[in-house]
Amino acid sequence: MSTARPKDRTTPMATALTLGTVALLSLTAACAENQGLCGPVPAEDVFSSDLYGTYAGPHDARLTLRDNGDNTVGFTVTGWPDSSDPDILEKKPATFDGHGTWRIEADPDQGDRIGLQFEEDQEHTGQPVEQLRVGKRDGRIVLFDQLGDPDVCRVFELPRSS
Repeated sequence: MSTARPKDRTTPMATALTLGTVALLSLTAACAENQGLCGPVPAEDVFSSDLYGTYAGPHDARLTLRDNGDNTVGFTVTGWPDSSDPDILEKKPATFDGHGTWRIEADPDQGDRIGLQFEEDQEHTGQPVEQLRVGKRDGRIVLFDQLGDPDVCRVFELPRSS
C-alpha cells in the first residue's frame, strides 16, 4: 500500500497573491504601530467635562482646565513653554505663567484638540503652545502636541495629574 502525497496544487499566481497580501498587512500594521509610537492614541468625541483637571508635563509645565461656572471654560498655566524652541523636550525652555479660555476643536482625521486662547494682557516671548491634541494612554486622557517635523517623533505630553 502506497501513501502517495497529493500533488501541491498551489499555482505561482496564488503564491504571489498570498505573499502580496502578507506584505500589505505588514505595512498597514507598521503604519498603525508607528502612529502609536509617536504620541498617545487620538481621542474623539470628548466633552469639556471629560477634560477638567490638572495636567503636568516636562520641566514642571502645568495646565489646569476648569469650568468657570458661567457657561465658559477657563485655564491656568504655570511654567508654560515656548513651542518655537527646538529643544523644548531636552532642556527647560523659556516659560511663563498665564490664563485664558479654551475650546474643543474636532478634527476627523486627528481626533479632538483643544485650543488655548491666552488673555491679551499677558507678556511672553516666543510662541506658546496654544493647541493640544486629546489622546488616551492606558485608558487615561493625555493632552499632547507633536512638535516640529512630523517625520521626527517629538511629543510634548501632559498626562492628567489630578
